[in-house]
Amino acid sequence: MIIINAPIVPVTFKRVIPKRGGQPFNPAQYSAFKDALGYYGLAAMKGRNPSLSPIKISAKIFTRYEPFSLNAGDWDNHAKAIGDALNQICYQDDRQIVEGHIYLFKGEPHVEIVLEELL
Repeated sequence: MIIINAPIVPVTFKRVIPKRGGQPFNPAQYSAFKDALGYYGLAAMKGRNPSLSPIKISAKIFTRYEPFSLNAGDWDNHAKAIGDALNQICYQDDRQIVEGHIYLFKGEPHVEIVLEELL
């Protein structure tokens, strides 16, 4: 079991597609969130290699907003952001996630994640 408590402001997955046929890109805020969460994931791994097993993930997302408000973000975009951030750190690829639970709460912004290998 891997437990990650990250005192960072949660950011949801965002893909911006330019109007004139350019390549999609992710805003800097999303990239910074992924880097920061990856850092906390790496610390939680304590030198272990990324898992090769199927993964169950449970994440509690705390934002300044009520969970059902437009500002809190969609739960599936939070899941995508977390899955991407921990790729090649806690698991080889987020395709290994076979079960997931995302909980949204109003509170001091931070992220609490529990990863379990399913053997």
